[in-house]
Amino acid sequence: MVTKRELVQMALELKKPPRIPVALLGGGAWAVRHAGTTFAAIKNDPERIAEVFVRFCRLVGNALLWTGSNFLNYPAHCLGVPIKDDSADSPALEGTVLQSLDGLDQLSVEKVLRHPTMQAIIRSHHRVADQVGKETFVMPTQWAPFTLAARILGVERLLMASIEDPDRLLRLIRFATDLIRSILEPVLDHPDIPGTNFSDPVASCDVISPAAFRRFAAPFLAQLCQWVKAKGKYCEIHICGNTTPLLADLLTIGPHAFSVENKVNLKEAKSALGGKVCVVGNVSPTGPFLSGTPAEVIAEAQACLKAWGDDGGYILATGCDFSNQVPLENMLALMSVK
Repeated sequence: MVTKRELVQMALELKKPPRIPVALLGGGAWAVRHAGTTFAAIKNDPERIAEVFVRFCRLVGNALLWTGSNFLNYPAHCLGVPIKDDSADSPALEGTVLQSLDGLDQLSVEKVLRHPTMQAIIRSHHRVADQVGKETFVMPTQWAPFTLAARILGVERLLMASIEDPDRLLRLIRFATDLIRSILEPVLDHPDIPGTNFSDPVASCDVISPAAFRRFAAPFLAQLCQWVKAKGKYCEIHICGNTTPLLADLLTIGPHAFSVENKVNLKEAKSALGGKVCVVGNVSPTGPFLSGTPAEVIAEAQACLKAWGDDGGYILATGCDFSNQVPLENMLALMSVK
């Protein structure tokens, strides 16, 4: 019998699996809420973090599990910015690490790695893989460099720096790249963690131009993809919003998979990437999935399957992370689609 992990691996290798793998991308906040706890209550305990994700995975039957989902702001918190995490809502930074690029030399990778919260999160990925990694494709997720730089500096200052101080902004993005690699280095050592995802919402065409993406985001994504591949692991990239103008760039960046939101026409994504990069998506996380009926969720998912067609290299999934208020029956409806 083919495992869900094997189905995902076949899709990432652009093969046609015996059935389409189905996944709920993200879901950390939903899992924390469903477990009846808060991020603050579990963030320093790798066993409790893992318990939340394993429970979520087994409940919904996820083929591809983004471990660490909604824990992505903690590296910036470990650099010194307060965080609001006393609920099951995604932890929110209360400010920025830097007020200007004058503080670049104050940033320290080691400060993050030594922090007990970061140590707990790193170890939690391994705990999840120990329990479900044989049957589920466990894929830790991190912010991509451009978005992590925005968390450190603030989105508005980052966008201004892209025009007024691009050289120092590139230094900050290089630091973010080094920090991400340092966090993932011990995580990816686990034999049942076969790959990783990089989420880059601030690099969306809804926020920056394609030209800015090519200068400030794409080169660093490419570096990380090359590094992940050199470790014999799989690399996925997710960018929110309308990424249609960036599809051709993905061929140069070189991930195994690209996750697209419902703003992207799936037929266009297939035309640009089919047979070259696995496409993941793109059931809307805010449409029927959030507030409709199971039948409506199934109908939208089947429309995605029809748009993609019979070729391999595709994973049916939500187009982005989703609210912790999504009804369980809608999640199970999506997971039932074949």
